[in-house]
Amino acid sequence: MAENLHISGRVSQEKIDNTPLVEAINDMRKEFNADSQNKVINTALRSTFLVPAIIEKGQELVADANNHVQFKDKQEAKFMLVNKPIRDEEGNQTGTISFFPVFTDSDELKKLNTDQLYRPFAMKFSDIAYLTESTPNVEGFVINPFTKEHNLPFTKPMLESIKQTLINFKQSKDAAMAAAAAAEAQENAEGEAPDITVSSNEDK
Repeated sequence: MAENLHISGRVSQEKIDNTPLVEAINDMRKEFNADSQNKVINTALRSTFLVPAIIEKGQELVADANNHVQFKDKQEAKFMLVNKPIRDEEGNQTGTISFFPVFTDSDELKKLNTDQLYRPFAMKFSDIAYLTESTPNVEGFVINPFTKEHNLPFTKPMLESIKQTLINFKQSKDAAMAAAAAAEAQENAEGEAPDITVSSNEDK
């Protein structure tokens, strides 16, 4: 079970449709290249997923404005994990690695076979990435882990690479915008000719 974290997400009963992402994953499976891979990543970045979590009730001490302390009920979400076996060259299992399972829609979520009572959280890619990066002993998260045709893992190194690419893109964009603004300011300054009056001290 994952550690409790403060992340952005909401318990969702809404219909979430990620058909474009599923189609992009299928296309990448058929023909893997830079374009098909980039399409999957860019579509995933804009997607919202269903993430199963177990809601636990507890209590915490809360102080009011007068510094009176009392117990108050609170809820915590513990996100579920799926484990993948690690095997050696002979096929013997030597351990396991853990992933957060995330799902593109409610039909995929129904494939999660568990006796635990969970609730689906609607979470954006960036929130799932933050949850993954902040949780030790988790390798990453996997989209639709129980469907062979379009399951897709995102490991921590992959997420770090995506984050650095986005950071570099933003820095390049900001630099380009700053350069364009400076060029425009310079152009405006050069275009504004000052009013100059020439006078002569020579006697006419």
